[in-house]
Amino acid sequence: IARQQAVRGEVHRLHDGDWLDWLAKELPRRGVKTLLAGSGPIGARLQQRLGGVLTLHAYDRPIEAWKELLFQQVDAAITGCLGAVAETGSLILWPDREAPRLISLVPPLHIVLLEADAIHPTLSDAMAAQHWAGKMPTNALLISGPSKTADIEQTLAYGIHGPKALVTLILG
Repeated sequence: IARQQAVRGEVHRLHDGDWLDWLAKELPRRGVKTLLAGSGPIGARLQQRLGGVLTLHAYDRPIEAWKELLFQQVDAAITGCLGAVAETGSLILWPDREAPRLISLVPPLHIVLLEADAIHPTLSDAMAAQHWAGKMPTNALLISGPSKTADIEQTLAYGIHGPKALVTLILG
């Protein structure tokens, strides 16, 4: 938690079943009207609970079919994650067909669901515990906070090339 907060990440600890209620209350308060989720189980649960509260979109078609909507109208996105690394505060995402990389890259707010028992002391511990050697994806991501860059006059700036905010919901 401290590692993410040090780089402007926001972290909340919730009981397993409380994340939908947290979203229903918190997202409208933050002005979020449109939420993007993958086409898997997270999206299905969101539709059941938040369908009347927010406009929900599932990432269920090629980018060319809805690029303008994604880049111009989606306020936030939500993903699950494989786990986290306590040493760095990094979240481990393995994008796939149900939750492609753009979900975590484009919207201004990225919300991540993290199971508390999937937090590992180091990246090496995560790789060993989750048997990465036998099932590496084509694209593994380590996200340690909202997007940031120091390209502009060597000054650290947040939210330039991706989400301006990262919210991690630790479940368990």
